[in-house]
Amino acid sequence: MTVIARLFYRFAGIHSLLIGLLPFFIPVLLWQQDYRLTEVSAFIALTGVGFMIALMGWKALYDRRYWRAILIGSFIAELALVASLILATLLIERSMTLFILAALLNGIYNCFYWITQRTLFSAMTQSQTGNQTENKTGKQFGNFQIVIVIFLKIGILMGGYFLAQQQTLWLLLISTLLSVAAYYGLCKQAKYNESQLTPIDNAAIIDWRQKLVFTIDGVFLFCESYFWVLTLFFITNNNVMDLGLLVVGLTITLSIIFWGIKNTIDKLNQRYVFYSAIVLYALSWVIRSSITNHTEHYVLLASIIVIAFLTTFFRLSFNKQFFDDANAQHPLAFIIRKSYLSQRGLVVFFALLSLALMMMGESDKTLALFYWCLAPIAVLYGMYPLRHQTHLQSELNNE
Repeated sequence: MTVIARLFYRFAGIHSLLIGLLPFFIPVLLWQQDYRLTEVSAFIALTGVGFMIALMGWKALYDRRYWRAILIGSFIAELALVASLILATLLIERSMTLFILAALLNGIYNCFYWITQRTLFSAMTQSQTGNQTENKTGKQFGNFQIVIVIFLKIGILMGGYFLAQQQTLWLLLISTLLSVAAYYGLCKQAKYNESQLTPIDNAAIIDWRQKLVFTIDGVFLFCESYFWVLTLFFITNNNVMDLGLLVVGLTITLSIIFWGIKNTIDKLNQRYVFYSAIVLYALSWVIRSSITNHTEHYVLLASIIVIAFLTTFFRLSFNKQFFDDANAQHPLAFIIRKSYLSQRGLVVFFALLSLALMMMGESDKTLALFYWCLAPIAVLYGMYPLRHQTHLQSELNNE
């Protein structure tokens, strides 16, 4: 394993654990404080604003080769987010100032984690493929999914337990100890990586179809991680510990399945895989809309497993296309441009959604109706052009 690969997996692993401890439960914490979909949507929109603000700082640090500053920035942002969330749970009355602060910190942390992680992943796949004739981004992303799954779910189990016991201060203490230990453990590798940094080239080529897909991608990512998590929370009768156990149970099942898929996705016809994944992903939102607390237990469990599989399969396929395109030109500029478009899209979408819910009101069927609306929108992922990946693959095969 190369130095950059070790840095990537360790960075992704520790942050997955930290995310599982508390940030994963953000929509649940908001709901428990009597915020509803209107406020949750506003929180997501503010998160996007925080992300775009932080992106300017991230780029400035990267341009100056302050890689270790980027690492410590990710840990500081995570600890500040956790502290703000815990403080919000301890207050008797809701604080709008704390609500806005937590949302902005969430965006800052998302920026420093996700941009850094994607940058490292792109650098890792480039260094490992080099001039080889086989593109293995699908397998590499599959390995990444497994690492994320293991550490994230360990964090979710721990976070669910402490939240159920109302011992949130332990989460802050554990997050602090893990962050300090991880930062010093990554310092030596970060020092090496600073010499490998390449300047950000703003000449990334992104056509209008890619811009459209990147714009809606941020919306769907937050619908998966916020609204769907809330649905699972309702299914488990608002029990945080049961929610954690349910998510971990799904993880074990999917890990077994994707251990095989990750080794074969690079060998399959990418066009058929991608379009099939899109159709199945759209179907997953239809299935989501049909789930209620009154659904038979065996049907409910089967539906949740199918939804998790279809979503993860789509993410694996889509991210393979994305990183193939990124590696074909200027990876970092491509990644940053995609992130900006996604965040801008979710800011506009969720701000309008919050406003609409405020004007029209909410009901028990709001989420189900929303999932129905997302299903046809998901088909727009099919507009993503595959010619970049196809062109790259043909060039590699001719070498």
